[in-house]
Amino acid sequence: MPLYDFTHKVSLSPQQQDSLAEAITKIHTTYFTTPSLFVNVRFTPADSYRAYVGGKRKQANILVARVRTSPARKREMFDELCLQLEKTWKEIVPEDINLRIFIIGGITAGLEHGFLIPEAGKDKEWIKDNFPAFRKKADEGNEEFQQLVEEIQERGLLD
Repeated sequence: MPLYDFTHKVSLSPQQQDSLAEAITKIHTTYFTTPSLFVNVRFTPADSYRAYVGGKRKQANILVARVRTSPARKREMFDELCLQLEKTWKEIVPEDINLRIFIIGGITAGLEHGFLIPEAGKDKEWIKDNFPAFRKKADEGNEEFQQLVEEIQERGLLD
């Protein structure tokens, strides 16, 4: 449901990308009820396009997170999310700790894995409504949905 989109001037190893993606997924699923299967992370080297800061050409490490917003998701929650994301970046990418982070709300609609995404704050209801379809895909041998069903049960998202 969210999309965390990194552009990076520092060269990131596959291991760093894996670690960042895993950490961001954990952070997001801790703050919100989003199942991990629906947390998207993308990496793009900054040298693949032109970027400008203050009207001058400059490459930077930037994370743009596109998220769903609702009245239940307060500004303080997103501020804390920014701080956690920055801390994670510094731990995993100590060779260049400078990261600009922008959280952009307003994902109006989306479709992932054949399911329309819910409004922010309605994840549990959406999970309950779609759980039979998730379980069916899991029972048919879809490993991602097997993991999803297990995660939903472990996190108590059906309660």
